[in-house]
Amino acid sequence: MTTTTNLSEEAVLTAARELIARRGPAARDEAMARVADLERQGNWPEHALAMRVLTVVERLLDPPVA
Repeated sequence: MTTTTNLSEEAVLTAARELIARRGPAARDEAMARVADLERQGNWPEHALAMRVLTVVERLLDPPVA
């Protein structure tokens, strides 16, 4: 069983791509704000998930240079 906070890597990638599709480069700021809100609330399981999404958003927006 997959819970909201225990999403597969593919589901996290999909969430990040959808956020970027909706918000463009502002997706990073939106994801950061979500992380900060959850940290203030002390909602650590959701915070961990939001951090995963933020990490993927950052990777997609700024891919490493080979």
